[in-house]
Amino acid sequence: MLRPVPDPHPLATPYPPPLQGARPVFAVMSDLLFRSKIDDAARRNGLELRVAKSLEQLERHLGKSEPSVVFVDLEADSPDPTAAIRALRERAGESAVRVIGFAGHTNIAAIEAGRAAGASLVLARSGLASQLPTLLERVAEAERARGDSG
Repeated sequence: MLRPVPDPHPLATPYPPPLQGARPVFAVMSDLLFRSKIDDAARRNGLELRVAKSLEQLERHLGKSEPSVVFVDLEADSPDPTAAIRALRERAGESAVRVIGFAGHTNIAAIEAGRAAGASLVLARSGLASQLPTLLERVAEAERARGDSG
C-alpha cells in the first residue's frame, strides 16, 4: 500500500487562518533575520506582525490598533529602543501591553537599559529564539480568550 510522504520542507506547511479580532504583534527592529523568526512564529499562531523601523512608524501602528505584545531589539541603532519602550509606556500607561526586549547575552548595558525603560521582560537573543514559539502560543491563547469574552 502506498502512503503519502510528508513534505519535509517546513515552509510548505500552510499557516492557519488569521485569528479574527486578534490584536497584531508589533516588533521594533531592523534585524531581518529576527524579524522573519518572529513573523513565522506569529503566523503559525494566526497572528499578524507589524514592524516599526522608526518611532514615527510605531506611532502610526499604535494609531491604528493596540498591540497584543511588542518585541523590541535593544541593540537596534534605529529607532532608539529605550525611546520606543518609553513611548509605548507613555501611550499605554500601565496597561496590559507586554513589551519584550531582547539583546545579546553579553550586552549588559542594553539589557539594563531595557529594564529601566519599562520592558515587561528582557531576554537574551538566544533565550527569545528558544522561547518565541511558546510566547506567541500564549499570546494567541490570550487573544482567543479576549475574543470569546468580547
